[in-house]
Amino acid sequence: MSHHFDCVIDTSELAHEVSSVKHHVDATTTAVVGMQAAVIKAQKEGADRVCRNVNQGFYAMIHSQISQKMATLQSKVDAQLMRLNQQRKQLQAIRQRMQHDYMMISARYTKLFNGLNRNLRQRVTELDRPVLNFATTETDKIINRGNQLVSVVPIGQGETIKTSQKVSASNLKRRAAQAIESIERFTVSSHTLQQITDKILLHRSMETPTEKLSIPVCIMESNIDANGNVQSQIFVSKIGLNQEVENMIETRVSTSMRENSFEWTQSPVNPEVVNYFRQMVMESGLDPRRQQQILRMFESNKFETL
Repeated sequence: MSHHFDCVIDTSELAHEVSSVKHHVDATTTAVVGMQAAVIKAQKEGADRVCRNVNQGFYAMIHSQISQKMATLQSKVDAQLMRLNQQRKQLQAIRQRMQHDYMMISARYTKLFNGLNRNLRQRVTELDRPVLNFATTETDKIINRGNQLVSVVPIGQGETIKTSQKVSASNLKRRAAQAIESIERFTVSSHTLQQITDKILLHRSMETPTEKLSIPVCIMESNIDANGNVQSQIFVSKIGLNQEVENMIETRVSTSMRENSFEWTQSPVNPEVVNYFRQMVMESGLDPRRQQQILRMFESNKFETL
C-alpha cells in the first residue's frame, strides 16, 4: 500500500553555501589564471635569460678564439715582415756592392781596353806607315803639285822678273834632283832584288820529275803562355811552288819536327835586325818608359836557331 507524504525542505542555507562556494571558485579561478600568467612570464623571462646568457657565452667564446687566432697570425705576420725587411736591406746592400764592383771593374777594363786600342792603333799605324804616309802626305803633294808648279805671272818691275825666274828655275832643279834620286834608289833596289832572286832561283827548268831541289823553309817556335806551351809555325817559299807542294812540304817538316825533335841553339842577332827594331821602337810614338821597357825585353831575350 502506497503512502504519499508531502513535506517542505528549506534549501536556503544550501543555496547560500553554494553561492559562497561560487565566489571562492571564482577567486580560485582568478588566482589560477594569475598564477598561470605569472608562471608563463617567469618561464619566458627565464628562457630569455638563459638564451641571453648562452648567446653571450657563445659570443665571448668565439670572440676569444678569433682574438687568439688574430694574435697568432699577427705575430707570424710581424715576424715575416721583419724577416722580409731584413732580406730587403741585405739585397739592397748586395745591389749597392754589385753596382760598386761593376763600376770599378768597368772602369778598370775600359782603361785597359782603351790602352790596348791605343797600342794596337799605334802598331797598326807603324805596320801600314807607308800606306798612311802616302794617303795623308803624298796624296796631298801629288794633288798640289800642279798648283806648286804653276808659273809665276810676270807682273812687276823689270829687276824683279829675273829674280823670280831664278827662284822658279831653282825650284824646278831641286824637284828634278829629287826625282832623279828616287829613280836611282828604285833602280838600285830593283837591281839588288834581281841579284838576290838570281841567287835563289834556278836558271834552268827541271829536266826530270825526280830531280832534287833545295827549298828554303823557315821554322819559328814561340811560347804562347806562362806554362811553357810552344807554338810552331812553318813558312815555305811561294816562288815556283803551287799550293799542293807547299802543303806537302809543311806536312813533311811538321812530321820531321815531331819525330826528330829539332834542337835549337842560341845564336847572336843580326845587327841590322837590331838597328831596324830600335828604329821601329823610336818611331812608334810611345812614351820613353815603354820604349825603354821594350828595348830591355828585346836585349834580354835569347834568340835561337836550328
